[in-house]
This record gives sequence, C-alpha cells and structure tokens, in this order.
Amino acid sequence: MRTLAHARTSLGAVSLTLALIGATAPEARAQQLASPADGFWYIGGDLGYTRQKFSTDRPGWTGVSSNNLAVGFRGGYQFSRYVSVESTVSSLGAVEAESGGSKDKFIIGAWTASVVGHLPVTERFSLLGIASVGWVDGDRSGDVESRNRSAGLLTLGVGAAYAFSPNWRLRGQYTNFGKLSWKGSNDAAVKSQTFTLGVDYMFR
Repeated sequence: MRTLAHARTSLGAVSLTLALIGATAPEARAQQLASPADGFWYIGGDLGYTRQKFSTDRPGWTGVSSNNLAVGFRGGYQFSRYVSVESTVSSLGAVEAESGGSKDKFIIGAWTASVVGHLPVTERFSLLGIASVGWVDGDRSGDVESRNRSAGLLTLGVGAAYAFSPNWRLRGQYTNFGKLSWKGSNDAAVKSQTFTLGVDYMFR
C-alpha cells in the first residue's frame, strides 16, 4: 500500500510538472517572438512590382507608365524589438519610351542602407518605418541615346511584419525611390515606386 501511495504521489508530481510546462511554453514562445533577449542577424528577400513613370521636357516623346517586377535581397541586424539596420540591393525593372519611330529603354536598380523602426502592435505583428540612404543607377539604351546615370538617394518607406515562427517573418512594404534624371539635349527622368512582399530568416 505504501508503494502504491508513493507511486500515486510521484505520478501526481509528474502531471503537475507537465501542466506547468504546457502552461508556460506558449508564453515563452511569445516572448521569444516579441522581444529577444539579445540582438540577432537576419537575411531576407522580396518580390513585388515597380510602378515606373517616364517624363521629359523634350517634344515628341510619349510619356509612358509601366508596372514591372521588383526583386530585392537584404541583410541586417536587429538590436531590439524597436530598431534594426539593414542593407538592400534592388532590381526595379525597366521602362520604354518612344519618339516617332525611335525607342529608348531605361533599366533601374538601387542599393540602400536603412534604419528600420519597428512598432509592435501584437506579440507577432509590427508596423515598420524605413529611412534609407543609398544609390540609384539607371542604364539608358536605344535609338536616341545610350548613357548610364547614377545619383545619391534619400528615401522613406513604410511596411508591416508578421513573425509566424521564432525564425521566420513575413514582410510587406512600400518604397518611393524618387526620380532619376538624364540631363542634356535628350533629357529624361524615370520615377520608381515599389510594393513588395517577402520573408526574413532570423538567426536566433
């Protein structure tokens, strides 16, 4: 009888321990998702579309707007729930413009270094504000003129992120890359804006 009572007591203790572990596991998981004790590195990629608009002051050119595929790859470091820094390389697609029977093509890309502010809304979901500096590059080629153009970039973006596991999060954002201009007798400009959706892998 004493052995049976001891077994029942041990079984009760094990059950209580398992219940406590089960009760605290979701809370620990949520804490890991929401507020890591230490900073961590992350990498990510995006796909989406670029809204591009061609403009010029020269007569005879047809103003063109087009939607193109946007592709981006980034790496960064998140210091806390509220702030991270990252670097991104983006392909913004191309736009074509016509003047009579002539046609020029403008291919646009960018590199940015950004500070990202994270505003937690829930344990998994955050709003993002992105301030970036960098470089935007354009390759113009065609019948009228062939010339590369690069310029410094200062831009702002907004977005949102959802952590669906401790190591993965979904991220969507809007970025305005501004206008890249070609000066001269055949002046032209291309304005680019992107809407993207991607994922980050977090090394933690």
